[in-house]
Amino acid sequence: MKKTNTTDLEKLNLKGNVKSVNEFSQVLHVDDAPSIENVKTFNINGFLTNETIYYLGKERSTEEYTYLDGKLKTKVETLLTPNGYKTTYKYAYKENDITVEVFEDDELVESSIKKTDENNNIIYSKDSNLLFNTYCEKTYKYDKNDNLLLVTEDYYNEDGKNYSNTINYEYEDALLIKMQHSNSISNDNVGFTEQYYYNNLNKCTKIKVFKNNELDNKQTKVYNNGLLTEHHFYENEDEIKVIKYDYDQKENIIKQTINEISSVATITTIDTFEIAYYNE
Repeated sequence: MKKTNTTDLEKLNLKGNVKSVNEFSQVLHVDDAPSIENVKTFNINGFLTNETIYYLGKERSTEEYTYLDGKLKTKVETLLTPNGYKTTYKYAYKENDITVEVFEDDELVESSIKKTDENNNIIYSKDSNLLFNTYCEKTYKYDKNDNLLLVTEDYYNEDGKNYSNTINYEYEDALLIKMQHSNSISNDNVGFTEQYYYNNLNKCTKIKVFKNNELDNKQTKVYNNGLLTEHHFYENEDEIKVIKYDYDQKENIIKQTINEISSVATITTIDTFEIAYYNE
């Protein structure tokens, strides 16, 4: 059976008893010094309690989280601008259902529901925008090993069904090797196929994306001692971005260097992460 309550540390691929992460960013030859971008704080159980997002070194928004019996109860987003507002997410749990109501200030604007099976797989979801009278329904199908095989997305507006998306997944030796996305809108060039390739340690080393059976873009990944150290992005065969990673002793990323490559110039951004741990 799948784990029923994945922590935020796990979702963010953070290892150890992380207490907080402060993110700084600097564009070389543009910014005089790194500026604060984001601050995340976690409780001892590995769940987010606060997040502050900055813009040009100043607080732009905050997010506060509360929990009940180990499950998310509320999330409150506050936009700290002259015309800012507060968005509150309220979560409720009943058997295999999770419902969320979203309020902007005191007005209910969105709602959603997720239904799960006995293995905690999501089998159905519905997200509704009450302001625009639109909603999206999704259904999910799995194989006997709980691998996701099919997602069907149906989008509706006031006039009825608008369009649909279908995503198919294929596996080999429990590894995802292909994801195919298609929809009901003709001649929009949205449909695509992703193919995944692995090394002998089952680490994904290459992703290719095809549109109309032609290569559109690809990614390659380089590992050292099991850790991702370089991530390369290409459009067709032209490299457009490279990300390099540095880690601390707990194998958490503490620095990423992003080079965005064009025919005019290469722009380098350095993101650094100050990580504090409980009991250290």
